[in-house]
Amino acid sequence: MREALARKHHRQQALLRVVTQQKLSTQQDLVRALRTAGFPATQATVVKVTRDGTHAYAPPSAATTGGGAERLRRFCEDYPVEGAVASNLVVLRSLPGTANALAAALDTSGLADVVGTLAGDDTVFVAASSDREAKSLLGRLTTFGIAKKDSR
Repeated sequence: MREALARKHHRQQALLRVVTQQKLSTQQDLVRALRTAGFPATQATVVKVTRDGTHAYAPPSAATTGGGAERLRRFCEDYPVEGAVASNLVVLRSLPGTANALAAALDTSGLADVVGTLAGDDTVFVAASSDREAKSLLGRLTTFGIAKKDSR
């Protein structure tokens, strides 16, 4: 067990090293850099930040530390998000691989009606206290750039 933890630590350190030292714009670039460093990889979990006008992989500490509503607004400027109400839940859909960042932005937004979030790959469930509050919440989220899903 101790050996497995040591390997994991070395792998994580290599990941942090490559994303700090190189501008890696795609997951393929990241996998290639990790393989070059001696760590076979098929997928890695890091954040994307804006560097020189483009998005690049970076360690989580490089993400903008600003939270709150501004973080949510920036997310919605960078990625398309669509929302719908299902009972007391607001269901948000975004691009694959972005749901965790969206949920984190919602969690730090300070929106009073957000009881909690649950993120998958491209979907976030936002729990509100009631059906009415969920509808109100989706209305407020549209001011951040989230589009209401057509409920035909």
